[in-house]
Amino acid sequence: MDIAIKRKGKALIVSLGGELDLATAGEVRDRVDLVLLEDARLHHLIWDLENVGFIDSSGLGVLLGRYKKIEARSGNVVALKAIPSVRRMLRMAGMERIMQFADTEEQALAQIGGR
Repeated sequence: MDIAIKRKGKALIVSLGGELDLATAGEVRDRVDLVLLEDARLHHLIWDLENVGFIDSSGLGVLLGRYKKIEARSGNVVALKAIPSVRRMLRMAGMERIMQFADTEEQALAQIGGR
């Protein structure tokens, strides 16, 4: 699993590559949690899923758990550039109720108020 993390204002942008599944979920969870713990100014989370080819229930659990952390900060979560099969999995899991979808980073930042 490739993980790239950057900050943009009050948003944490996490770019993933590979499969978000049982084998990789723990590493993603731990890396994101560490950054959120270190920086209380981060209120929003953007998951760049362009290079994620598969998500299983463990991966969905990581997304849901980070959503709860961001919700506690009164922030928003956006799924960015998810390929059709991944977007379909997120929708089937009901994730559109807790996160927005965007096709560009600019659109994602606009959805969280540009912050």
